[in-house]
Amino acid sequence: MTERNILETAVMALYTARRDNDLDGLMSCLHPDCSFRIAGTERLAPMGHTVTGNDAMRTAMQEFMNNWDFTKLETSGIYIDGETVFAVRSGIVRFIPTDQSSRTEFVDHFTFRDGKVIELVEYIDTLHVAETVGLVTF
Repeated sequence: MTERNILETAVMALYTARRDNDLDGLMSCLHPDCSFRIAGTERLAPMGHTVTGNDAMRTAMQEFMNNWDFTKLETSGIYIDGETVFAVRSGIVRFIPTDQSSRTEFVDHFTFRDGKVIELVEYIDTLHVAETVGLVTF
């Protein structure tokens, strides 16, 4: 089992790379077989759709970096149990295409293998994201 401080350091390195739009740095935190999904319905793509493997992850992470500014997010808690890490994040996110900013909070669920993230599930306010990107209107 990986030591707690190594897992916490890995999560913070991933968040730093994401904040800095450092795709190579972010990818170095991920296992080659890593999968990622945003918990939610596939009817609100990309929510619910699982991305798996190095090439697909690189493409998805670059797309997120192109569209979402995470420079004003803070990590308020990291909870570790074995190879599982939950991280609570909050702050201002900006949807770059429309320059729309809003306050949010979410939880990332990481599973590690060999010191790298093998699975990442993000729990966010999917309705808020769908409204922000124009998938739904009220």
